[in-house]
Amino acid sequence: MSIIEDFALRNLYVESKNLFEIDLFTGSSFGRAQVKCDVDIEDLYAVVVPELIGLNVMEQRLLDEILLDVVEDSKIRFAFSLACAKSAASYLGLPLYQYLGGIFTMNVPVIVFGDAIVDSTFNKLSKSHKIIYQDLDTLTELSKQEKSSCIQYAEDGSWHVACGMGFDYIEIYKREDINELLRIKEHMLEVL
Repeated sequence: MSIIEDFALRNLYVESKNLFEIDLFTGSSFGRAQVKCDVDIEDLYAVVVPELIGLNVMEQRLLDEILLDVVEDSKIRFAFSLACAKSAASYLGLPLYQYLGGIFTMNVPVIVFGDAIVDSTFNKLSKSHKIIYQDLDTLTELSKQEKSSCIQYAEDGSWHVACGMGFDYIEIYKREDINELLRIKEHMLEVL
């Protein structure tokens, strides 16, 4: 079954910052997402969770529409939306980037690190020119954005979103933020 049965919400602490984490459970799949932000977990359990329990994770647009109605913070909407997509990808047995972009997607975004555009070994290719940044939001809202823009790294799922949805740029903040891209590129080569 791909019906949302339960959520586990928690605040964690990483690098002296608050990290909000969501676990989404269906009868046969699981999705986890994280974003750095402050949030009152009890409010989310009282307002958001009851709206989402019983929805099908395969109905991303419906879930995202509900999130737009009941959640003010776009980062929180991103986390719920991403957890849903991860659960749907798990249900179908697909990597998230393929679920978001189709089975044959091979797009890899350009990496913005510090004030430069770099390759996957952190060789500086050029100074970052004027790049349009998108705020994280539901996956449905992100799908409407200009693909030549840049999304900012929130967690490993950000790479899947950038690759699967065809964004040209992704901004990372630490060298280790690139690890999931390396795994995705390895998987892309396996499926060629």
